[in-house]
Amino acid sequence: MKKVFCFFVVFLAVSSAFLCAQAPKLSLSGGAFFANYIDGGGAADFGFLLFNKNSLDIRNHFVLRGAGFDGGGLLSLAEKVSVGMLEEDKFRSYGYIEGGIGIWGDKNKDFLERPLAYTFGGGGGTDIFLREGFSIYFEAGALIYILDNNWKSGGVFQIGWKSYF
Repeated sequence: MKKVFCFFVVFLAVSSAFLCAQAPKLSLSGGAFFANYIDGGGAADFGFLLFNKNSLDIRNHFVLRGAGFDGGGLLSLAEKVSVGMLEEDKFRSYGYIEGGIGIWGDKNKDFLERPLAYTFGGGGGTDIFLREGFSIYFEAGALIYILDNNWKSGGVFQIGWKSYF
């Protein structure tokens, strides 16, 4: 029994070391976003690399957004997948799709009451690397929020910074 236990401990240690050595680049970003139906908002993004070969770059992101609209506000958490081309660490152009869930409130509904908000969207963007591991980004696309059978949709523009580690 001791030999089996030791084998599994060594196997897990070696597997973990291999996975850590192959760990993808992570990113953390923040910025402001503007939409024709939102009074203003901010976003934070945590992303990690899924695939990178021959300049093709696929990343998964978790995006936390806060926004104000029509005397109310909302907070959403979305998952975003971006597919792009990395050009010699100078810039990365990409397209993305996203979907998520959130909470919202206004003068007729408390913030934590149901129903929840649902969000989905897509678009494209560009990272411009100012130095290794740091870029500014611009995104444009469409973002739709569903708030109790009320759809708020339109164009969205986002600008911010990304730090890679």
